[in-house]
Amino acid sequence: MEYAITKNNLHLENSYAVAKREFSRILARIKADYPDSLVWNRSFTSLKLEWACHNALYGLGIARERTKDSDLNYPQKWYTRAAYSVLGVLVWIFIK
Repeated sequence: MEYAITKNNLHLENSYAVAKREFSRILARIKADYPDSLVWNRSFTSLKLEWACHNALYGLGIARERTKDSDLNYPQKWYTRAAYSVLGVLVWIFIK
């Protein structure tokens, strides 16, 4: 999987193709290579739940051009953070 990271954004290309069991390993590897990104001010759980939402939406065929990749950024608005927290938990069991 290809990715690009900046000070406050981690862009994961074709993230829909990654199984949830791989999320932690991939995030840990990227963090080891780029520890200074502000993205790491978020917890791995928060990042994984957002990624899960993207994968679920892609799987449902919703906005596939926008949900095939994931942009995990920092900071987030409070309502975005809340939405990913709730929806991520709900979709977690349904994604591969």
